[in-house]
Amino acid sequence: MGQGPGNYYQEVIDPRNPLGPKIKVVIPHYIYNRAFKYNPVKYSNLMAAKEVLENPKRIFWGIREHNEGGWCYVGLPTKLCVRPDEWIDYPDDKVFAVYVNSEMIVFDWITEYLDDENDMSPRGWKERYRSLIWKSTS
Repeated sequence: MGQGPGNYYQEVIDPRNPLGPKIKVVIPHYIYNRAFKYNPVKYSNLMAAKEVLENPKRIFWGIREHNEGGWCYVGLPTKLCVRPDEWIDYPDDKVFAVYVNSEMIVFDWITEYLDDENDMSPRGWKERYRSLIWKSTS
């Protein structure tokens, strides 16, 4: 499923071995093509997703209740698309989350509100994810 024409590959921190060599995640052609056709704002925010995958602030494990594994890369991109062709500086009260399944395939990316207790985590992260497995020290 990860191989295919038109897929996009992004080098990332390996969530299974954060101190080891980087690996690649795939954004399948059908995922970004669907966003391009039906949701131009989501498609534009692939730029924000790329920034977060390149420079995450947190990586969470256990994103799906009934499907083992999966990760959420969280970070702060510089810009956010809010309407077609309208960009703003990334809001101070939000983080950007990129969701990756256990096969290292990106399946969603979205803006999330900051958690009240943790300035770089999505709201409710303790209930939503099984664990925080890595955080940036810079």
